[in-house]
Amino acid sequence: MVEGVPAPEAVHRTGRGEPLLLLHGVLLTWQSWGGVLDDLAASHTLLAPTLPGHWGGPEAARPATVAALVDHCERLLDESGWDTVHIAGNSLGGWIALELAARGRARSCTAIAPAGLWRTPAAADSLLRRFRAFGPLIGLGPGQQPTMPSLLRSLLLPLLAYRPAVVPNPLAKAMTAAITECAIVDDLATDPELPVGFTGLAELDVPTTILLPEHDRVLPPHVYAPLTPTAAVQIRPLPDLGHVPMLEAPDLITAEITATIARAAAHSA
Repeated sequence: MVEGVPAPEAVHRTGRGEPLLLLHGVLLTWQSWGGVLDDLAASHTLLAPTLPGHWGGPEAARPATVAALVDHCERLLDESGWDTVHIAGNSLGGWIALELAARGRARSCTAIAPAGLWRTPAAADSLLRRFRAFGPLIGLGPGQQPTMPSLLRSLLLPLLAYRPAVVPNPLAKAMTAAITECAIVDDLATDPELPVGFTGLAELDVPTTILLPEHDRVLPPHVYAPLTPTAAVQIRPLPDLGHVPMLEAPDLITAEITATIARAAAHSA
C-alpha cells in the first residue's frame, strides 16, 4: 500500500462481448483506463493487465525489454484462448499494441500517444535522459523517497493530464502512487532496441488509429517521425489533451476506440 492507496490487482477482467486488450503506459497500471472501463465493458470482454515490473503487476524477468513485455502480453492472450483481439494502448502500451498488431494478434489497434515512433534514435535518447533526471525528484523506484514529497502530486499530474484539475481525485491518487513504484525504468532505458522503436507502421494491415494529444508533455510532437496515413492506418490529433487523455476525456477516448473497432467490423464484412 502506498499513501493509503492499495495496489491494484495484477489483471482486471470485466464485461461481455468481443475481446479488447487495454495496455497502460510506463510507470502506470491498468487503472489509468478507469474512466473508460464501464462503457467499454458494456460491449466487450476487457482484459486490462498491469505490466510486469509495475505497481501491483507480476515481477519482471530480467532484463525487462519492450520485446519481453510484448511476449508477456502474448502469453496473456494465449492463456485467455484468444488468437486475436481488439487492442488499445497508451504510451508504452501503445508501442506494445503496435508490436502485437505486427505479430498478427490484433483485430484492430488504437495507439494513444504511442512510444516508439521516434523521429531519430537521438530523439529517444534525449527523452530518456530527461526522464531519468526527473526520477530522484519523485522517488522513482520501490522504497525510494522523493526529494520533494510535498510537491509530488503537483509534479506528476501535469505530466499525465493537460488539465489536472479535471482528473477525479481517487484516480489522481492511484496514478501518483503507481508512478513512484515502477521497478523497470532502468531496464527499459538500456534496452538496445529502444532507440530503434517501432518501424512497421506502414506494413500494418489491420484497422489502426494513432492518436496524438496536442499538449503531450511526455512525448511532445518533436519526438515523432513524420507519420503517413495508409489504407489501414489513420492518424489524428487530440486537441486540448495530455499524455494520458482517458484521465481527462474518457468519453472521447471510448468513442475513438469504438470507432476503430467499427472500422474492423466493416473491413471484415
